[in-house]
Amino acid sequence: MIEFLPQNDGHLIALKFSERVEQTEIEALEPMLDAQIEKTGAPIQLLIDLLDFEGWGDLHAVWEHFLLVKHHHKQVSRIAVLGDQVWERRFAELAARFGQASVGYYDGGGREEAIKWLMRSSEASSADD
Repeated sequence: MIEFLPQNDGHLIALKFSERVEQTEIEALEPMLDAQIEKTGAPIQLLIDLLDFEGWGDLHAVWEHFLLVKHHHKQVSRIAVLGDQVWERRFAELAARFGQASVGYYDGGGREEAIKWLMRSSEASSADD
């Protein structure tokens, strides 16, 4: 399941991935992300909560996620990943190597620190306007 979290604020988009995420859920996420980006403008900052994430439902879901990232990577300046598993930390490290966005990994208790880090990026972008 993918849900928008209440921390969404302007350029900050907060998402929670929980249980198994299916292809249809990722397909449904794309127009919602597009609408938020159109409303606020790019770049955006993403908070991705993986604390209850169990993985993708199948390879179709993984592929759809890859396409989503490919279509939006230039519109994202920072990504904060919340997790509590070693593979989630490795996922964040891998994302940092292949994307243009700065990526930070925070343990489950680091939500507020992650949001502060993301908001500093948003404030800097606003000052440049």
